[in-house]
Amino acid sequence: MRASAMAQSEDKAAPYGMLLAANAAARGEALFVAFESEGEFSYAEIHRRASAVAKGLAALGVGKGDRVAIQMPNCADFVFALFATQMLGAISVLVNARFKTHELAHVFRHSGAKVFFTTTLIDDHVNFADLLWQTLPELAEAPSGKPLSLSGAPELRHVILCGEGARTPAISMGQLIEAGTGIDDGVFAGADARTNADDIALMLYTSGTTAAPKGCQLTHRGMLASWAGYADAAGVRAGETIWAPLPFFHVGGVGPMTAALSKGAAFFTAIHFDPATALAQIRRYRPDHLYPAFFNIALALLRHADFKRDDIASARTMLCVAPTKTQYVIRELMPEHIAVMQVFGMTEASGIVTLTRPERPLEHRLETQGTPLPGAEVRIVDPESGTVLGPEALGEIQFRGPGAFHSYYKDEEATKRTILDGGWVATGDHGKIDAQGATHFVGRIKDMLKVGGENVAAAEVEAFLSTHPAVKMSQVVGKADERYGEVPVAFVELLEGKQADEQELIDFFEGKLSRFKIPRQVIFVTEWPMSATKIQKFKLREQLKSLG
Repeated sequence: MRASAMAQSEDKAAPYGMLLAANAAARGEALFVAFESEGEFSYAEIHRRASAVAKGLAALGVGKGDRVAIQMPNCADFVFALFATQMLGAISVLVNARFKTHELAHVFRHSGAKVFFTTTLIDDHVNFADLLWQTLPELAEAPSGKPLSLSGAPELRHVILCGEGARTPAISMGQLIEAGTGIDDGVFAGADARTNADDIALMLYTSGTTAAPKGCQLTHRGMLASWAGYADAAGVRAGETIWAPLPFFHVGGVGPMTAALSKGAAFFTAIHFDPATALAQIRRYRPDHLYPAFFNIALALLRHADFKRDDIASARTMLCVAPTKTQYVIRELMPEHIAVMQVFGMTEASGIVTLTRPERPLEHRLETQGTPLPGAEVRIVDPESGTVLGPEALGEIQFRGPGAFHSYYKDEEATKRTILDGGWVATGDHGKIDAQGATHFVGRIKDMLKVGGENVAAAEVEAFLSTHPAVKMSQVVGKADERYGEVPVAFVELLEGKQADEQELIDFFEGKLSRFKIPRQVIFVTEWPMSATKIQKFKLREQLKSLG
């Protein structure tokens, strides 16, 4: 009997544009999104503003299936641009706000974006306009008032520069809206009639660690299956609020937005995550659901000097992915009534494959990644032979279901390597399904160390380090060793204002983890080599070699 888990589903899918219109009609001036610096926006206001932007895009020739790229931090203009694109049946290409010139040049060559939105909103922190002009130097000579024709971005026709200031040949948001004043509402009816739930809605660039980011194409159906599934499991109801600090370009950022949209709920976020800012927002909006997603975000909030348990007492659930030891640390820092949930997911799953339900026992919620969403199925496969394995056996986690991604854009070979016969998606993740049907994530298959013949999951060592009160983030890699083959080395970033030395962190392991798992060396860092959304461990290994 193979180890697999499956849940039943019902079809609730609808395109984003239709969902926004339906909520605007039903919820009206009820809150949809709030930002720490731009205030609150209702469903009706988002629909009005997005409609005006959509008409401007239509005037520029954007229609069904066209690609519109957005590189901005979390802000109102991002939301307007996202839903405007969806209202036309076009595809939103969500570009990592951390991308620099090399990565951005890849996006322009690869994505086929016809329009590119960016902003001056945080020029003092990241000057996106300068970044764009550095990436596409031909913009400096491009005439205003005409569609672009650039060798570095052959399909790009227009740049929309939101915020203050102007820069030729970019169009301001005001000019874009003005261009659409002659377009009537019939453009939306036409798009609705042509848009199907199985059409591509979003393209996100996945965080490949050794190659150029891949364009992961997600459908309306997939996103709704994943995020309405989370909302159902968490008990999100119309009018409730979700704290969602992740950036919109991440599936864990646009996902909670989708969850709120699916229920007529609201969410609040910020330009970037800052514990003090988040705490102030949480005190103001008293969220029903917390979605920090990652333990480093949760711990930064819960360990903030001004944090008090009562600050989050309004919440019923908190979804946070963390290894077991870290989950118990988080649990101790929170009010007892809040149900900690966690997931197994990835961009290629439209976000979520399995999750733990609030009503399940504490041990299940803290020690497993839960059971599949409705319609999803999970199995464990031997990564070498492809044999489907039984309960408790370790192997590659594979899944299939309505949340599965459509394809990698312009990469048929990578798509075939990932979407297997029968619609199974190979995750590259190491784990098991227990006798009760719950999924357990162990680590990346290629992120396992072999220390003296013993398998060591880097994720386990990283999780333990995260429980040290001075540690903000850690990454563990293998270092060649004559006696053991390889030994663990930890790269560590400390929390602001906290101190720890190498020996203190090594001593922290004594008597708590097997000796072969203890890092032989600790290297302190203040910044990390990043791909789209993940730390590039191969660069840490290169750095380790250079240190000798």
